[in-house]
Amino acid sequence: MAHLLTKSKYMQGQQCLRLLWLSTNKLLPEKTIAEKQKLEQGHEFEEYAHKLFPEAVNLAELEFNENLEKTKELIEQKKTIFEAGLKVDDLFLRADVLEPTKEGWNLYEIKASTKQKPEHIPDLAFQKFVCEKAGLNIEKCFVLHLNKDFIKNGEINPKELSIIEEVTEKVNLIGDVEKNSKLYLEIMNSKEKPEILISKNCNSPYPCAVKNDCWGTLPKNNVLHLTNWRVYWKLFDDGIIDLKDVPEGTKLTPKDETILEGETQEKIMISKEHIKHFLNSLKYPLCHLDFETFDTAVPIFDKSRPWQKMPFQYSVHIQPENGKIIHYEFLAEDGEDPRHKLLENLKEHTKGSGSVIVFNKSFEINVLNKLAEDFPEHKDWIQDVLDRIIDLAVPFQSFYYYNPSQKGSYSIKKVLPAITGKGYDSLEIGNGGDASALYFYSHVKKEIDGKEDIRKNLLKYCCLDTEGMVWIIDELKKLV
Repeated sequence: MAHLLTKSKYMQGQQCLRLLWLSTNKLLPEKTIAEKQKLEQGHEFEEYAHKLFPEAVNLAELEFNENLEKTKELIEQKKTIFEAGLKVDDLFLRADVLEPTKEGWNLYEIKASTKQKPEHIPDLAFQKFVCEKAGLNIEKCFVLHLNKDFIKNGEINPKELSIIEEVTEKVNLIGDVEKNSKLYLEIMNSKEKPEILISKNCNSPYPCAVKNDCWGTLPKNNVLHLTNWRVYWKLFDDGIIDLKDVPEGTKLTPKDETILEGETQEKIMISKEHIKHFLNSLKYPLCHLDFETFDTAVPIFDKSRPWQKMPFQYSVHIQPENGKIIHYEFLAEDGEDPRHKLLENLKEHTKGSGSVIVFNKSFEINVLNKLAEDFPEHKDWIQDVLDRIIDLAVPFQSFYYYNPSQKGSYSIKKVLPAITGKGYDSLEIGNGGDASALYFYSHVKKEIDGKEDIRKNLLKYCCLDTEGMVWIIDELKKLV
């Protein structure tokens, strides 16, 4: 049976033909709990977006053929339709919103992003192409997205939550939909799996579901570990894949020189002077801090915005210069806005004048700034914490320490095992995305069981983030 090219399949084809083929043949890995949560958030926003079209008829629940029939009927009646189904040859579309105008129709794509993004345009171009093949005159195209400046205060007004952006001109500039559609249908109906094609598209517009499989075929020490993407893609496109084959005289940044030397000579690169300088900037007792957060497209609590990182947990390790390390932790109960109790506890646990150590400071700084903005009564002590922040990622981001096992990354998930030999592998929860989604579904939505086990695993995971920072500093001290 011939496959149907839908808008989601069209967008997979835009990213990678191999991804499209694997998806068509149901060979993609199962979605993680974090990916499922993200998808669900899109549906939550859709419900509010629908309120902007009170006269519309929603066909989302109808089966395939029934949907096509009903769409036809409602088009003749010039009604606004949600999930309008149109099939022309092997092309199939369910349009988010189809709205009648005097001369034809307006087409809306609902996106739970806080701005219109480049990938929304080919998506709408495909939809417009199918609509016009079905005999509809599409006058205007719109992206209906979240208003990033919306702050919840009581009942949500859908008009204030949303922004409608016209993109007709951009959509009309796209002229390759027909050619692409033919190619994508050929790929979908082919028995042959397309070859691996590694490119910038592996991460754009989304990290590809099979990226790890494709990139796993690369040499152990490959040019994609370098930090300067212009240089590494140029080398890659020229057929230089292994770092040992990088031509002498290639202009590299000092960071990339370090990666090249470390990986080709299989040695750990250490700049003792820089590490010593970093360690000397620390003021004891150190307060190691890490947050876990969840975010939703539509804000749940007052004084919060779309996709705002809502802290529900933290871990703090207080490390004196000599002496016993103290651990504090907080994990919100369910039901209420977690920020109130979190702030009360955090105020106590971050008191003092020593450095506040975080790993990759932009995340923690953003969380703290938003807390100070939303709860101004806590502003002064939060500002004190912000003033004391030192980023433990710096020595690794600057490649003052580099172990080839990091493969070009300076994330704590790579740095911790590289420098201490300990890692996250034995934990039930191994990354922030899963931690966030598990808390959300067990505490906020209350849709999954096993809350007590989830709490235990969340505490272990967040604790390792700050305990790991203690271990990293201990190892850095030994190096100098």
